[in-house]
Amino acid sequence: MIWKIVMVVGILGVLLGLAVTVISAALVPMTNGRTSWEEAMFGIIPGILVFIVSFLIFVLGLIFVMKGRKKA
Repeated sequence: MIWKIVMVVGILGVLLGLAVTVISAALVPMTNGRTSWEEAMFGIIPGILVFIVSFLIFVLGLIFVMKGRKKA
C-alpha cells in the first residue's frame, strides 16, 4: 500500500516539475523579452530537478508495486 502512495507522489511531482519547467521556459517568449533567459533559469533548473527526482521516485514505487503483485 505504501508503494502505491509513493508512486502517486512521484506522478504528482513529475507533473509539477513539468509544469514549472514549461511555464518558466515559456516566460521569455510570452513577455516579448521583458524577462531574460537568466531570470527564467531560476524556474527552469528547479523544475528539471523536481522532474528528475520525482521520476525516480515514481519508478521506484512502480518497481515495488509490480514486485508485490508477482508475489500475490
